[in-house]
Amino acid sequence: MRVLRLLAVLASTFGLTACLNSTTIVKVKPDGSGTVEQTTLMNMAALKGMMGSTSGQANGPMMNKADLERTAASMGEGVRLVSSEPVKGDNGFEGVKAIFAFDDINKIQVSQGPPNMSGGTGDRTRSAEPTSDDPVRFKLTRNGATSTLSINFIDKAPTGKTDSIPNPPPGDMPDLSNPMIMNMMKAMFQGFKINVGLEVMGSIVKTNAEYVTGPRITLLELDVAELLADEAKFKALQGKIGPDASLSEVKPYLKDFKGIKIDGPSITVEFR
Repeated sequence: MRVLRLLAVLASTFGLTACLNSTTIVKVKPDGSGTVEQTTLMNMAALKGMMGSTSGQANGPMMNKADLERTAASMGEGVRLVSSEPVKGDNGFEGVKAIFAFDDINKIQVSQGPPNMSGGTGDRTRSAEPTSDDPVRFKLTRNGATSTLSINFIDKAPTGKTDSIPNPPPGDMPDLSNPMIMNMMKAMFQGFKINVGLEVMGSIVKTNAEYVTGPRITLLELDVAELLADEAKFKALQGKIGPDASLSEVKPYLKDFKGIKIDGPSITVEFR
């Protein structure tokens, strides 16, 4: 499963993305146009402490207009940057909120992983063919007075396909039976959150989505600190599934977990 592999890689590399708080909301109109709102925050106090207060690299995810326009271009045909602004969150988190507009939701896709911090708000939304890195695709059809949007996750990486989040070497996997390692992970991932959601700009007629609040559907919600709070349950989960398990294989084990919501692999929503 991608989420477990992501945690293993971040823990083994002690990556700076552990200071990340990222939210992506795709808003879609019945005609298929809409916006992508991306908010990327980093814990600047923790980042500067890890890199050194005098480091010129500890600037967080503050992208300039050129970076954001390149991000828009990578999203697909007709996508453009609408606005961007600096934002501040709780507990020293700060970063940028960018809004992009698109003409056809059929031409974009959204990743469940964290943004690519090396080049703007990242490759979270692209127009390329589905890969194991970008598992969420959309297909919208009009049905007279309503529209139906299909949201499809790649349930498991196709054979022979590579993933930008590779399995770490066995020796680099965190030993969660070691209290020191577990406490280090809890401290390192404090505040690490990823949220990916869809909001229809109208009203939902019917849907098979599991997590629905008004017009908004939660596709992914991950709070690592909360996920790691129940050590026994998390260790048991690691023993039951492998890092490459499919979403269908993993979902039954996640129902009683706090700190994680994952929908899919296939969701439909009819709205108007």
